[in-house]
Amino acid sequence: MNISQFIENTFKNLIPAPFTLAVLLTLITLFVAFFFTDQTSITSAIQILDFWQTGMWDPALIVFMVQMMLILVLGHVLVLSKPVSWLTSQLTKIVTGNASAVIIVSVSTMLVAFFNWGLGLIFGAIMARKVAEAAPPADLKLIIP
Repeated sequence: MNISQFIENTFKNLIPAPFTLAVLLTLITLFVAFFFTDQTSITSAIQILDFWQTGMWDPALIVFMVQMMLILVLGHVLVLSKPVSWLTSQLTKIVTGNASAVIIVSVSTMLVAFFNWGLGLIFGAIMARKVAEAAPPADLKLIIP
């Protein structure tokens, strides 16, 4: 086993899942807010939980969240449409090896991202998958954006 595989396996075993990390960070923040503020009573704990809940469901944040979700979902729909699917299949015909796969995926993703960052994000992932399927000698680790 080489050094990169050792580091990868170590981080896979030590880093928790994203949801677990979010819960741990939330609990740490609640702990810090409770013990490092002036009041340390049950009303203070309820107040902290109330601030957390109102901040979580703030109407401005919900509007922002829905906008980001729409950017990604509609970008995914657009990338899977027939014209863009035809374009990706034409681009995958050019790929001959790892170097051309990296260049095609990188340049096409950057060009699409000039229109919209969400569209570029989705396009890059789907383009990388299609290039990996169409050109078996291409290494997937090199072409994932």
